[in-house]
Amino acid sequence: MSDIRHHRSERIKPDCAQAQRALYLIADLRVLTSAECDPESIRGFTLLELVIVIGIIAILLVLVGPAFTTLTSGTDVSSAIYGVKGVLENARAYAKANHTYVFVGFVEVDSSVDPSVSPQITTGDTPYGRIAVAVVASKDGTSQYDYATTDQGNDWRANYVNGAHLIAVGKLQTYENLHFVPLDFGSWTPTAHPDSKMARYQPTRQPYILGHALSSSVTPFTWPLGSPLDSGYKYLFDRVINFDPTGIARIATSTNGDEIAHVIEIDFQPTHGTVVQPLPADFNQDVGSHAVIQLGTTSGAVRVYRP
Repeated sequence: MSDIRHHRSERIKPDCAQAQRALYLIADLRVLTSAECDPESIRGFTLLELVIVIGIIAILLVLVGPAFTTLTSGTDVSSAIYGVKGVLENARAYAKANHTYVFVGFVEVDSSVDPSVSPQITTGDTPYGRIAVAVVASKDGTSQYDYATTDQGNDWRANYVNGAHLIAVGKLQTYENLHFVPLDFGSWTPTAHPDSKMARYQPTRQPYILGHALSSSVTPFTWPLGSPLDSGYKYLFDRVINFDPTGIARIATSTNGDEIAHVIEIDFQPTHGTVVQPLPADFNQDVGSHAVIQLGTTSGAVRVYRP
């Protein structure tokens, strides 16, 4: 009997020891996870630490801000350039398909004025920073003016009658933070600049560089159609590229008759509202964020050049 008790006690002892160790582990676990038993081990940020963190964030925002603005501006310019490219291609296709004259109007207005205001302001110091583009076509397939070497366009104004002979082709397009470069960039030929992304053959006379003052068109039109040329309009488009029924493009000025240039060029710069960066020193076209659209007047090819 004593042997049986001895063996039974040996079997019970290890079980009791294990139970005791388990209790100790549970007790230790409760000590480690209880916040109430060691309140000094938990603390928040001090005011000084918060000020330091906020200062670091502010410095990072200052450093990152200009880069983000540049990236956004570059994206805006790219979108606008290829948007204008599409407008020109579609206008030429419409002229040929419908055997009529199509007029693509461009105007730069003050970007600080709300787009809903009429008229959109085009007076004051340049640049303005918002480009509007509209396309209209002749209803009867005629140009509504005769080519002449002097006083060209008088018949256009006389026959305008609030644009009664025109029909809108598509919707008005506006592009923010964009500026016409108001002068010729200068010669930048592939021969002189063989490795340049901007290398191209350019118009030889100013009337075929759309932003130039001498490119003011004698075939202006208003938007919306139905308003006169002297008042009551929202936009007055005075920079106009004309496509005839064969797809040939012209800019009609007061003295150039039916002259067909080799190319028409539109030069753009990005802006920040009405503020524009100066052109690169010595007009180095490989430096900067400008862009060029060239339109082949007879082929209709539209090419984009960027540094």
